[in-house]
Amino acid sequence: MKPLFALALVLGLGFSTVARAEPTEPALSGAWTAGYDSRYVLYGYRLSRHLLHTDIYLHYPLSESLSLWGGSWFGYLPDGTYRELDGYVGLDYQLGDWLSVGAAYSIFYYIEAPFPTSDQAHEFAAHVTAATGGWTLSLREHYDTEADGHLIRGMVDYALPLTDRVGLNFGAEAGYSLYYFTQGNQWNHALGTITAPMALTGALSFSPYISRSIPLAAIKDFERYETVWGGAFSLGF
Repeated sequence: MKPLFALALVLGLGFSTVARAEPTEPALSGAWTAGYDSRYVLYGYRLSRHLLHTDIYLHYPLSESLSLWGGSWFGYLPDGTYRELDGYVGLDYQLGDWLSVGAAYSIFYYIEAPFPTSDQAHEFAAHVTAATGGWTLSLREHYDTEADGHLIRGMVDYALPLTDRVGLNFGAEAGYSLYYFTQGNQWNHALGTITAPMALTGALSFSPYISRSIPLAAIKDFERYETVWGGAFSLGF
């Protein structure tokens, strides 16, 4: 399954100073993304190598504070042993200039997989997020029907603009398992990521990244440290 709950970010880094003469009506926006990961690693679990994936994301503001978003993700392996199609939808509510809360639902269809799994699974998630001055802090809770357990994730991210078209993002997270594919409650994983988003045009961006996945007590007996790299093109509209 793909972790689809996070707010999708369209990485256009250009700055605009054009003032509008009058307020505009809320408009549908979104992004199409296509990318490659050297390995599919999810919450510390090392799944398959050489993942190709694409995603379509849509966002619509229902009011000044409430937004509806959703989309679909498809991933596959070039050797034909893995195909997955996901759908997701969520709501986010802005509590102030820097604080938001939200909830989401995802469904995962496993068309073909090289590991034991049911045909489909469902995920319910919620988050509290604070963002200010380039920093983003988030606490997220996931319930997965396949795991029949919960995963709590604490995440921090810092965005550093280098130029008007290139930046660096530094991210870290820690996950705590509450019977999430495991017996008992223990720290599950840690993850560190560096991304270098680059605006190629006004709407098109490319984001290469490198990550280090660290299994913790809940999964360390059968998982290993893994360095993953890849990149994705994103076209905003």
